[in-house]
Amino acid sequence: MPAEPRTNDLLRPQSPAVYRRRRLVAVVLLLVVLVLLVGLVWWLASLFRPAPDEAGAAPTASASQSASPAATDSGGTPSGSASSSASPSASDSASSSPTADAAAAGDCPPGDIVVSAATDQPTYTDGEDPVLELRVDNTGQEPCEANLGTSQQVFTVYSGSDRIFSTEGCQEGEDAMVEISPDEQERARLTWPRVRTGPDCAKIDSDPRSGTYRLEVSLGELKAQPVSFNLQ
Repeated sequence: MPAEPRTNDLLRPQSPAVYRRRRLVAVVLLLVVLVLLVGLVWWLASLFRPAPDEAGAAPTASASQSASPAATDSGGTPSGSASSSASPSASDSASSSPTADAAAAGDCPPGDIVVSAATDQPTYTDGEDPVLELRVDNTGQEPCEANLGTSQQVFTVYSGSDRIFSTEGCQEGEDAMVEISPDEQERARLTWPRVRTGPDCAKIDSDPRSGTYRLEVSLGELKAQPVSFNLQ
């Protein structure tokens, strides 16, 4: 009996599962090649990058500061305003800032600036708030500049030896360099709301009584003669 012819397995049609496996293998190989190419490109690019210490440092912004002066009133003449700005470095900022006494002196010769105290009226009825004044006169022959800012002004109200009210350490200290002409007067006014304050500027729950009070004012190291006024 003759043998049946053998069928070549290579000529048989492949199943769909075989084709899927072949395509999957091809895709995986392609992804591996792409990963290798990306890694090669990244490595080549890193060879041309500058070292961290060769990169230029970004510039830092310079520090600046400004101060707005407190306003003062002059007799018929608007008071001058002053402003200052600086860009100090961290190493010299402490040594370059002027002291309060030096700033208060300005360029006015000693003795030419005279400070006086005043109120807008001698007696205040119940409900009226006294207006306290600090007046500054230039008794010299030439215009000169002085610091009339709140950093130098102090208003204090006494009843006998009892300190009733004071602005010392309470208000924001601002400098205001103002040029004062001879025989010209600058004035700083403060409305006192008839309250008592302690050394830390905190209000004390004890209203001032009727009676005679004494106002003392100073501008830096310059002190004025006290003046009296009455509360009803």
